[in-house]
Order: sequence, then C-alpha cells, then structure tokens
Amino acid sequence: MLIVSYNIQFGCGRDGKVDLARIARTVAAADLILLQEVERHWRPAHGDQAEELARLLPGYRWVHGPAVDLDGSSVGADGRVDNKRRQVGLMILSKARILSTRRLVLDKVPVRGKIADDALLLEAVIPAGKTGLRVYDTHLSYLSQRQRQRQVEQIRVFIQSAPLRGPVIVGDGVDPQAFKADWVELEAAALPPMPAPAIVMGDFNMTPRSPEYESLVGALDPVYGRQVEGDRFADVLSLAGLAENEGITFPSSRGKQAKRIDHGFVTADLAAAVKRAWIDEAADGSDHQPVWVELDV
Repeated sequence: MLIVSYNIQFGCGRDGKVDLARIARTVAAADLILLQEVERHWRPAHGDQAEELARLLPGYRWVHGPAVDLDGSSVGADGRVDNKRRQVGLMILSKARILSTRRLVLDKVPVRGKIADDALLLEAVIPAGKTGLRVYDTHLSYLSQRQRQRQVEQIRVFIQSAPLRGPVIVGDGVDPQAFKADWVELEAAALPPMPAPAIVMGDFNMTPRSPEYESLVGALDPVYGRQVEGDRFADVLSLAGLAENEGITFPSSRGKQAKRIDHGFVTADLAAAVKRAWIDEAADGSDHQPVWVELDV
C-alpha cells in the first residue's frame, strides 16, 4: 500500500500559481492520500477544493475535516439562503472504503499579535490486512512549540486509547437481530472495526530534534540511539534509513529556513511493515514536499 501526505498550501506552487491538477498528478500513484490546507469556499476564486480534488481523482473515496469552519452563506433576492461554509482543513482520499471517520480538535490558546487557527486530527478506518488500518491526518500549530507539545500529547493518547474506546458504534453482546431494528439499521457484520495498527502523517511543524518529536518516538538513548518502543511511534523515514538530520520537506523560502517538518509515524506493530519511505523532492505544487511510505499490509 502506497501512502502519501502533502501540505498542498491550497494548491499554490512555488511559481505562485494555484493548480489542483498539478497536486492530483503528484499524488495519483498512491492508494491513500492525506492532504493538509484544503479549502472549501474559503476564497471565491478557489471554490470547493475538496470537490475539485475528488473530481480530479475519481477512483477514491474521501472525507474532509475542517479545522476552521465559518459562515459563508448568502441570501438571494427571493430570501433563499445559500448555506455555504468557509472551511480550511484536512482531506483523506482512499481507494479502499472509508469504514468510519472521526475528528479531534486539538488544544489551542491565543498568541498575542499572531493569527492562530484551530488544529485537527482526522481519523479514517480502512480495510487492510487481517484487522484493518487506522489512518490519521493532522496539521499542528506553526506558532508555538509549547502548544505543539500539548497537541502531540493529545494525538498520542487519542491514537493509543482508540482500540479501548472502540469504533464509532459498538454493540458487543447485542443480539445480531437488534442491529436491524430501531434506529441502527445495520447488519451486525457491518459494524466498523477499530484496529490496533495505525499510521499518522501530516504537517507537524516540528523537527526531529524537538521535544514534541521525542514525545511521539521516545528519547534518543545515548548508547543505542532511537529505539522502536512499544508505547511510542516510529518515524517511517527513519525506518527507511534516512538519518534524522537529513531530508527537507519545507524548502527555504521568503526568509524561512529549510527543515524537515512533515512526517509519517506508525505504531510499533507496523514498524516491520514499512518497506520504503521517501520525500518527493521534485514536487513543486506547494511550499512543502510530499512524504511517501509503502506499507506491506
């Protein structure tokens, strides 16, 4: 299974042109696509980017999770309301069925003199392997390491505790016929799973030497280096052999330093399934570079 994560910056490339077709071409080989900074009616000129990407990638199911969701409605001369929402957020596209999805709004506090928007974790459960796979897309605060630390802890707890909470609808021990009655209207076999294996990818706005990175993958041992510990996550690029001080996912621009801030992490039970992972340095559809991983699931 090929998975790609890409902060598309609403499709604005390094040439300053907004081109969603270029984004679609960049990610079209993937089985699973995780995008950040996808707009829906945010700017009139950009329209509904989620719908447009879905049109450009017709072989995928998809879900959009707005991190920012504001009123964009208008009222016609006849009094009819056009109930548009102005949204910016995350998008997951999957060739496999998306069995269920959830959204977790991450902690944020205002920063004086800066624009600070909400951060989100978007979950999708897809059929893969024997048990299924949990997939998470995220985009963390760019402003504050302290806030990213809080957000990373929320992500870690949420992902690790999800199998204990169970799927979005549960019914252990319920008579299978009950699922066809009343409001549920489901076959018992149609209940979605909440598998243990998970991958989380996105724009974390953190480098591999940051405290928030260590909260996810564990501390760097002075003798044995970075270990794949059972209660932490493993960096897919590191598993594929890329040193933590190598690789750039955010090239230098407008005075900003080049750095590796886009990542992919898997739960320890998936570490052996990582066959390869890489940064697409040739992509030019955004101010970020896509991160790819191939999983044997």
